[in-house]
Amino acid sequence: MDQPVKIAVAGSGFGRKVALPVYQELEEFEPVAVWSRRPERARELADDAGVPVGTSDFDELLSVPGLDAVHVATPVTTHAQFAMAAVERGLHVLCEKPLANDLAEARRIVDAIRAAGVVGAVDYELRLKDVRRRLIECAREVVGRPRMVSVSLIRSDHADPYTRPHTWVHDASLGGGRLQGYGVHDLDLVLEIFPEVEAVAAATEVGVPLRTAGDDDQLRPVTAEDTYVVLLRFRGGGLGTVSMAATARHDRGDVIEVHGDEGTVRLDADRRLWWGRAGEELQCEGPLDASSTAAFARVAKSFWSAIREGGVAEPSLEEGLRVQAVFDAARVADAERRWVRPEAVASR
Repeated sequence: MDQPVKIAVAGSGFGRKVALPVYQELEEFEPVAVWSRRPERARELADDAGVPVGTSDFDELLSVPGLDAVHVATPVTTHAQFAMAAVERGLHVLCEKPLANDLAEARRIVDAIRAAGVVGAVDYELRLKDVRRRLIECAREVVGRPRMVSVSLIRSDHADPYTRPHTWVHDASLGGGRLQGYGVHDLDLVLEIFPEVEAVAAATEVGVPLRTAGDDDQLRPVTAEDTYVVLLRFRGGGLGTVSMAATARHDRGDVIEVHGDEGTVRLDADRRLWWGRAGEELQCEGPLDASSTAAFARVAKSFWSAIREGGVAEPSLEEGLRVQAVFDAARVADAERRWVRPEAVASR
């Protein structure tokens, strides 16, 4: 690769586990720095990955010679701070989802990226899993207008205080919660098929209110939801539900059903995809691949292509704003226990 993108990764969660290893494997990228809040953790990450710079000073990260881009994988409430600082240096930005803490903040990020003439993208990589790409493709072909859409996730990884250590994900003040962790991916999936959402209702709960700190037996309070249900009303008719229970005692694969006036698409818990038009028997294929790593590699390659060859990186900033509007409406609906109309987002 003659023009690898020199990239820095900010964040020691997804950034360490998925993004950094993918960038190291792709010839399109050259990871040159990592950032973590704690200096010793930053140096450890850099040493483990063989990356030249590990720092807790974001200005130092942005000052790495030849740096082209930054992957922002920090807590949601810091996305704007980190993304805007990178854009001010003329750097391209790939931001984790959701794009920001709220739609107004997300718009500021997008406006800054556009004004600077750099490339921006939002990491809704789950839609690029083989299994979900095929589901979206089938739904667009056979379903027609929506009647009922259901996305149901059942996880057991938060079933008791000791299954997952307390992190920012369990802190509402830092933008944590399973709705921002998983729900926005599923909203993104639904909006890829039926983008016109008229109104949103939602309910969230904290099923396990205490969680171990990880490095000792002390239990810390959990303030961010581990269970949610989002109800969507589509413009022109049809309903949708996006739900998750992360505290179930027994795990189950994702179940997604899309029912329309012309046909049906169904993903079962064994990653088999079923589809058919009205009057036909359902056809089946699979099990299909559900690798998140492979999906993120597709996001990364699109980001590289937009930087080096021009065009729009996918998932796009506009799609990030679209999901953010529905996500914001869901949070208001949960807090105020009413239907909420998502704020309109103009497409470009």
